[in-house]
Amino acid sequence: MNTLYKKIFSFAFLGILSVIVLVTCIRHGNSGPSGPPTVIVRDHKNGGFFANISIINHLIHTYEQSEKKLVVLLDSGLYKEDRPQFITDNPYYDKHDWFSYYFEPINQTDQPLSYWKKWVDMSPLSQAMMPEGCSAQIFTVHSIKNYYSFDSDPDYYNQEFHRIWHQYFKLRPHVQKMVDDFKKKHDFANKYVITLHYRGTDKYNRPDAYEDNHEHPPYEFCSALVKKLIRESGHPINSVVTFIATDEQPFVAHMEKEDVNAVFIDAIRSDVNTSGLDLAASGSSQSSIYNRLSTQSIHLGMPDKSNYIKGLDVLVDAILLGSGNTFIKSRGNVSRQACWIGGPKMRSVDLVSEFNAYKKRSVSGDDWKTIYDDL
Repeated sequence: MNTLYKKIFSFAFLGILSVIVLVTCIRHGNSGPSGPPTVIVRDHKNGGFFANISIINHLIHTYEQSEKKLVVLLDSGLYKEDRPQFITDNPYYDKHDWFSYYFEPINQTDQPLSYWKKWVDMSPLSQAMMPEGCSAQIFTVHSIKNYYSFDSDPDYYNQEFHRIWHQYFKLRPHVQKMVDDFKKKHDFANKYVITLHYRGTDKYNRPDAYEDNHEHPPYEFCSALVKKLIRESGHPINSVVTFIATDEQPFVAHMEKEDVNAVFIDAIRSDVNTSGLDLAASGSSQSSIYNRLSTQSIHLGMPDKSNYIKGLDVLVDAILLGSGNTFIKSRGNVSRQACWIGGPKMRSVDLVSEFNAYKKRSVSGDDWKTIYDDL
């Protein structure tokens, strides 16, 4: 008898569950977006600022000639700021989208971001294609990680993403004012501007990582390289300005002492010094070096600092890096985006490639002051 009751109960439970699923699917299908297919880009919890911007670049490039509409909905991750004081002070706060803190929203549909936030939260498959009956597709940083080969045609993408940046990415007035005021203060319009990105603490020990797995150029090499480029330019030092972007305060202190007219924004930086660090020789990902870098990384660590300010710092840095005559770039999304902002007319010099070439020529390995004396 007990067995019969158990069978009856099981069939009844399955029947009720089937009805619930059916009703849910009908409701979900009826609430799906109408009109042209929509592409929604969401961030990933560990995605850096310009990892997200890079994905948006790619999606705009892919879909701008199609009927699909793009929605940027960066509703979580490292730069979302929910502190009460920030919400009170920032007129551009949007609880559904941290992209809107810095840029005018990219939403090519007639529905507000709040609608899309509710819609994607209803879906149990928010990392992939939506169920049948729904005409939207959601991408995250990870789901589109290898969507493009960055180096397959760098000249083409440099030109296209330069256009896309200036066409689609409209800065909020307060961000634009910060950039304009800095350029005016340091007379970018009338000086020969060298920009340098020194990517420090934000690194991982991965053998396949284009941006991480290389010996880190020593500080002294960087300042020697800047002096070489100043000499090559033919401009006297008083008509040159060198803009420095870095997440390491010791690098700023080093460049201030060099005769290169170094300038930089007031930003959150780490006290870690990665000058000359070789991650490939530092051991496993659990090494003390890796752990130290992780905790001191600006966007992965420092939980006491404002997420909004972290994003603002790197955004302004990247724009200024792309505002010079010659850009000394590191490996990674920040430098890549700065190249796209500056476009084909800006000369780019690869810091890692220059350092590797130097090591082949160097006799002692630390002859920074003499290595470029043959100019």
